[in-house]
Amino acid sequence: MSELTNRLQQQLIAGATRPLMQDANQHWYTGSELNLEKNVWKNYWKSKGIGHNDIVLVSLTNSVTYTLVIHSLWEIGAIVQPINPKTTEIQISELEEQYHYAAIILDADSKEINILNSLFANLPRLTTLHEPEVKIYIRDRHVARLIEEPTEDEIALIMHTSGTTGKPKRVGLTHRQLLVGAFNVIDSEELSETDSTFILMPMFHINAMVISNLATRLSNGQLLFRPKFSAHLFWKEVSTEMVTWVSLTPAIVAILLQREEQPTKNNLRFLRTASAPLLPSIHQEFKQRFAIPLIESYGMTEATSQIAQNPLEDPIQNTVGKVFGVQIKILDTEKNELGPNQVGEIALKGDSIITHYLDPQPEAFHKQWLLTGDLGSINEDGYLSISGRSKEMIIRGGENVNPLAVEDCLNVLKFIREMAVVGTPDKIYGENVTAVIVPKVSSPDHRHQLALLNELANEQLLPVERPTKYIFSNQLPKNATGKIQRTLLAQEVIQQLKEA
Repeated sequence: MSELTNRLQQQLIAGATRPLMQDANQHWYTGSELNLEKNVWKNYWKSKGIGHNDIVLVSLTNSVTYTLVIHSLWEIGAIVQPINPKTTEIQISELEEQYHYAAIILDADSKEINILNSLFANLPRLTTLHEPEVKIYIRDRHVARLIEEPTEDEIALIMHTSGTTGKPKRVGLTHRQLLVGAFNVIDSEELSETDSTFILMPMFHINAMVISNLATRLSNGQLLFRPKFSAHLFWKEVSTEMVTWVSLTPAIVAILLQREEQPTKNNLRFLRTASAPLLPSIHQEFKQRFAIPLIESYGMTEATSQIAQNPLEDPIQNTVGKVFGVQIKILDTEKNELGPNQVGEIALKGDSIITHYLDPQPEAFHKQWLLTGDLGSINEDGYLSISGRSKEMIIRGGENVNPLAVEDCLNVLKFIREMAVVGTPDKIYGENVTAVIVPKVSSPDHRHQLALLNELANEQLLPVERPTKYIFSNQLPKNATGKIQRTLLAQEVIQQLKEA
């Protein structure tokens, strides 16, 4: 076993008689029960010829089953690629055509995907848990792989990220990187077996995968799985389940502030936010109303989650805290290192930081340092502040939205002459996905066009990718070479929305 899989196994053994995980129906499972289910999964994969270096696509909602599926695949040396369970049939088909998965796992209530019926065999197995069974598709004529224990530097997890240029990139994280990343969280948050947390953020994100899931398991804590965040249940369950910490997004924080519910008796040491900037006004209002420590942090998939976090005992508002477990530089445009309080591009290096993307992206690195594309500065006390993003990526509710992918989808509509997608401010979700359309023929009535846009977006885009605003215009601002000036366009749209 790798050190990662060995420690995950030891958690189940050490907690054999102790409740370690709770499902969405509030049923607790002991380490012994979890270990049984994990081994059943492991034997299932072996019987189907799934093994070393096979890539398995996992499209599931948060569940106890999810973490055990991953654990079992890692033990046999397979690679897990988690994706959004709302991924469309077209998107899954495109992934399969490109990467040829050995197996695909879907939720029981997922829609039928035609390509799977022609290339895969549906071979379900009975679960020992009180959770729904999942759909398991094994590739027809799959060449059986050897069952080999993974080494530390073999890839365990593949995630898609928007990276530093706005183009989707595949990030491969090794067993060693996942272990180091998780222990960076454990050490900075002082996690132990007395801690417990909800997994509310989706497991196909690095935040839930490493910060909530792996860090809790490797510190022998308790995990409580929920399919998604529920505003009306959050404070109630915090009180009844007596969790000690929860990882949230700024969007969730804003939603909690809009509601009347207040926390009653609770056991919270802190709440932490990540995945998007937290507005200072939101942070201050939360602090005044709830009197619960709200810790800001900073991370990314390429860093195996956490890069910096505010110290529990000495947090400073409007910063993401101190760098923990990684090396950092602030670089100017010539790649020279800047001093304290000077704003430049954040560059990273360390045991939890990738040294390359699975698809070559040499421009994302400089002398073995990862160029994040984020702008920031570090003060004399070592606190990191994020000033913005050097690229035009949209972050909505903590999820990255690639505007080029949205444009690529919608531009097929024949009435569009040209279009651009930009982010505009949203108090709850951080940013709206706003599409500015220049139609071929001007018209005062856009109802039919809007219907076509929404129909196509609903069919082919993830919910988070679908534009929340459409604006019709006569032209887009461009530079001398004809390139759309996205920053200027966003400024014009924001001003237009203010005046509306």
